Amino acid sequence: AGRPISVCGEMAGDPAAALLLLAMGVDSLSMNLGSLLKIKWMIRSVRYEETQALLAEVLELDTATAIRERANIFLDQQGLSGLLRVGK
Repeated sequence: AGRPISVCGEMAGDPAAALLLLAMGVDSLSMNLGSLLKIKWMIRSVRYEETQALLAEVLELDTATAIRERANIFLDQQGLSGLLRVGK
């Protein structure tokens, strides 16, 4: 419909979720300040085409757990696994 799509909240600040939201075409993410730098780093570090390939792959999965696991593996393969442990 040509309308901008925004996501606000915890999901926007989660690296694995933000990765998939961007692949889906979400235009903007709003999150708490503590998440901003890690999400910005992730966005700058991953090619959009790779996120779309990941999205196509996870759309075939049956559970949220499987999707989360695959997205986390993708981030690890991109050298971004440190983003998954920030604040834990």
